[in-house]
Amino acid sequence: MFPHEPPAPERAVEAAMAQVLAAEAAARESVALAHAEAARTGERSRAAVRALAERTEHRLRRLRAAFERAADAEVAALQAQAEALSRPTEPGRDDAARIEQAVARLTAQLTGGAP
Repeated sequence: MFPHEPPAPERAVEAAMAQVLAAEAAARESVALAHAEAARTGERSRAAVRALAERTEHRLRRLRAAFERAADAEVAALQAQAEALSRPTEPGRDDAARIEQAVARLTAQLTGGAP
């Protein structure tokens, strides 16, 4: 006896089913690879965003510190100026002469006399 061999149409169906199963397995593998690549891409993106956030935070801290130093220096300069302006000063020789001239002009204007 000869071994039983299925007729040609049945062999064609079996071959087609095997081809479909192989394609399905290849598709599953392709999907799994795509998921893995997407996960790696997502992690790289998250790492890049974290690095950018850290650099931005560092820059902001430096800018904030520079602004605070500049503001402190400006406040100190204004305080020194205010302190200097609040100290009584003795009029100098030139100041006394100018004051006398201003008083003489004012007196002349008020009394109608010549300066």
